[in-house]
Amino acid sequence: MNSAPLKKVLLSVFPVLGVAALALWYRNAGCPFASDSAYAALVLGRLAGIIAALGVMGQLLVMSRASWLEPLTGGALPVKWHHRAGLVIPLALLVHPPLIVWFNSVQSGTPFMEQYLNMLNWDDIPAAAGGEGLIIAAVLLSLPLLRSRLPYGLWQKTHLAVYAGLALSIGHQLEFGGDLSGGNPGFALVWYALLAFTAVNAAWFRLVQPRLGAKA
Repeated sequence: MNSAPLKKVLLSVFPVLGVAALALWYRNAGCPFASDSAYAALVLGRLAGIIAALGVMGQLLVMSRASWLEPLTGGALPVKWHHRAGLVIPLALLVHPPLIVWFNSVQSGTPFMEQYLNMLNWDDIPAAAGGEGLIIAAVLLSLPLLRSRLPYGLWQKTHLAVYAGLALSIGHQLEFGGDLSGGNPGFALVWYALLAFTAVNAAWFRLVQPRLGAKA
């Protein structure tokens, strides 16, 4: 990909869609502190999930080594993004479940731990929990203390867990994400565009293009 204007357009796609998703989500959800604490927990829990998912998608784009990222590869921006997102993603993932469980616990009048265990039996929630575990494990294995103990090839392969983690989380997004299940069509459209953009780039630059190059 040698077209500089096209690269600039592609570089803008993810941040523009990400900002649009957050804006559309906020327009629908409103201020989390304008209502009761249970609703605030729901809103903040969903926001944490959105931030975590955006971070994971951004990481996957950086890991895809897409050719349109070349204008950034000479600087420190991708490295800084990779490291900072690696801190934000696990924090958001750890905050997301208890806030959502708390909301459902208040709504149902069920004790928190009982509600938590009940939700683990809901459709797509076990897969999402597994995906969360994979992503957090990949982050932990990237910490200097643990990374230095792993062979480089094995450490690189642990990053595949991020792909699997995002894939495992999609089901619960579609099943329980109120903004995706008809409540916020504008957000849903942008979110699907983000998922598609990430998936197409990851598949093309990590799977298809290397194989085409090997056959050439």
